[in-house]
Amino acid sequence: MNRRTFLITGAGALGALGALPMRAPVRITDRTDRYRIPLIHITDLYHPPQDPDDHFDLATIAALQEYDLKGVILDVTEQFLNPSTQSADVRRDPGFVPVMQMAYLLGRDIPAASGPRTPLRNALDDIADRPTQEQAGVHLLLDLLERSESRVVVSVVGSCRVLTAAFNRNRELVRTKVRSVLLNAGSSGGSKQEWNVGLDPEAYRGLWQSGLPIHWYPCATEQGAFNPDHERGTYWNASHAALLNGISLPLQAWFAYALSGSDRTDTIKVLSEKPPQETWNDLLAQKRNLWATASLVMGAGRILAKTKDGWRFIPDDNAMRRHAWAWRMDRIGTSVTENAQVLWHPLETGGNAFLFGRARKDGFSAAMGEALNALLKSIHPVTR
Repeated sequence: MNRRTFLITGAGALGALGALPMRAPVRITDRTDRYRIPLIHITDLYHPPQDPDDHFDLATIAALQEYDLKGVILDVTEQFLNPSTQSADVRRDPGFVPVMQMAYLLGRDIPAASGPRTPLRNALDDIADRPTQEQAGVHLLLDLLERSESRVVVSVVGSCRVLTAAFNRNRELVRTKVRSVLLNAGSSGGSKQEWNVGLDPEAYRGLWQSGLPIHWYPCATEQGAFNPDHERGTYWNASHAALLNGISLPLQAWFAYALSGSDRTDTIKVLSEKPPQETWNDLLAQKRNLWATASLVMGAGRILAKTKDGWRFIPDDNAMRRHAWAWRMDRIGTSVTENAQVLWHPLETGGNAFLFGRARKDGFSAAMGEALNALLKSIHPVTR
């Protein structure tokens, strides 16, 4: 895709879980934008995928009726778009196709654009000298903030390149219009550089130096990025068979098209067809590592609670908190080093950053998987 901004439209409908007691899915059209949270999603989403967790994150946002998704900005990196001839990797495109397909399934428009392909030169870089194609993501982010009547939540699941460049270009606008940043990057401890930080260390430094309100969901701890049992850990995992069990046929088709790396060009028609059984069976046999789910659920004001129907992501309700998996956001003070390591300490008051924490006990991945599956089953698209 080489257009500066790609506007995606379609037709369909979306359902989502209601509050307890469990009710029939509430159609998103039953809610007004006035009561929904404006969200801009920055994601390193590709087709074929570089890591399919990004597709699960987008589907999670689609199912959370609290969000009014204003746009998707594709955080791309040159090495995944055009791998070297020595690499066994494949060429990819920015993930316009899965966003376009999701927009069609939801029956709405989702503006999308891609960002710069290489890291910022320094923490103050505004990428003003980049090619026109690489300006689109920053332009779209600033335009969406400018036009929003209320403050916006920005979720980051990838590098911080687009958000930091946009801040450097128009600091007053970003400070005024960003309600919070759901930051899925970095490590809560240790010296090893986490994956998303490594994509653009200067952008990560620049974001932490910006003074923006950051809700930090680290993708790693001092024990690494794949530890499901840590107070600060967001990581969890589940089989595709558990996550995708019972989802609608159009959503099956969406996942199958994306995760199989399909090169079919009839990208809308494919959503109305049952995936080939061999493709679907291969998909169900896989497992998925996930990190951003807690940030998106908590950002929507939901909790992970045990209901009569099992673990579910439900609206926060005092009456249900005793059944909830204890998670929280702790107020912290921070500084960031020259090598993009965040040093933090707890605060009683003040500060502009909060750090994720959760109860340590067995079963977090199983509970998250059961709840996410129920959330994905609440999406009921209409295709023709």
